Amino acid sequence: MSTLDEDLARLNFEYLMLARECTRSNPEETAWRFGLDRAGIDRLAGMTQEQLRVHAESSRAVIRLLPVYAPSNLPMVAYVNLLQPCITGTADETNAL
Repeated sequence: MSTLDEDLARLNFEYLMLARECTRSNPEETAWRFGLDRAGIDRLAGMTQEQLRVHAESSRAVIRLLPVYAPSNLPMVAYVNLLQPCITGTADETNAL
């Protein structure tokens, strides 16, 4: 495994662990912060550490970055507070979450 793959797997695993803990403590916050629908939240909450590790080592980023554009008349802090999650679909065999 290359250094890039190792770094990406480590970041993915930490992200998935954080998201899973959020699903277990506050599902509504998980929907907003991580952009997951109810099925994704339930699926992630039930995953074991080994399942998370398998997904983390997929060599693909599981983190979605939102484009940052703030209107010139609105402070960045206010804009970030207004951001809504980007829910693009449901989980299937090719999209784990």
